Amino acid sequence: MDAKQYMAGVFDRASGTYEQVGVPFFGPVAAELVRQAAPEPGDRVLDAGCGTGASLIPAAGAVGPTGRVVGLDLAPGMVAAATAEIERHGLTHATVLQGDAERAEELLPGERFDVVLAGMMLYFLPDPLTAVRSMTGLLRPGGRLAASLLAQASPAELELLGVVARALAPYTTGAGSAPFHRTLSTAGELTELLTDGGLDGVRCEDVVFEVTVEAGQVWDWLWSAARRASLETIPEYLHPEARAALEDALAYETFVLPRTVRFATGTRA
Repeated sequence: MDAKQYMAGVFDRASGTYEQVGVPFFGPVAAELVRQAAPEPGDRVLDAGCGTGASLIPAAGAVGPTGRVVGLDLAPGMVAAATAEIERHGLTHATVLQGDAERAEELLPGERFDVVLAGMMLYFLPDPLTAVRSMTGLLRPGGRLAASLLAQASPAELELLGVVARALAPYTTGAGSAPFHRTLSTAGELTELLTDGGLDGVRCEDVVFEVTVEAGQVWDWLWSAARRASLETIPEYLHPEARAALEDALAYETFVLPRTVRFATGTRA
């Protein structure tokens, strides 16, 4: 199995609990991404790596019924969850397709968009430059691409992930890590990526989101997104024991974790 299919499987299995464990993070980040991208009524928007629809739904609200929003995700579970959200909100001008962001131009031949969103996904891709070029190719001249990435973990989050790694070391390896292909950890790296991908006037802005996690939520929180990739190596029959070991190791009832998200926007010339 190649790296993309593996990550698609991880997010497919996470789709049932993604952003549903009482630890809001992706929703506020997605809303800020849409705000920075600034779609207008009547615009056409592509949401690449749309997940369960956290960016897609507010984007559809921004463009209104005269616009159009297309979500794209490689994980079937995410496509199903986003489709259910579209139906729940009664949005007739939004749809979701299963597919690879690196092949966006092939999947949407002849389409042109005013805005492309790439929320929290570029560092999971083996070839993010190919994906950016493909997404940029779908922009009309003057159209905007907006991306977001988790840029920096706070000392509090690093401390918690260290506890996780030590507590779960007897059961798995890398339990506190996320399977990024590239960290894109500096604004310069992200700016270079988007510029090489065909965008002009790239600007970056860091925004801090405060995440509160109760001790009893930590296990489920880790399973609900990319870090589940390392936890999946724990045999299922050991899950109760591993969870108990983790919760016994947690020193606090509540963890307040500042998380820095980097937003970048650029324009197709």
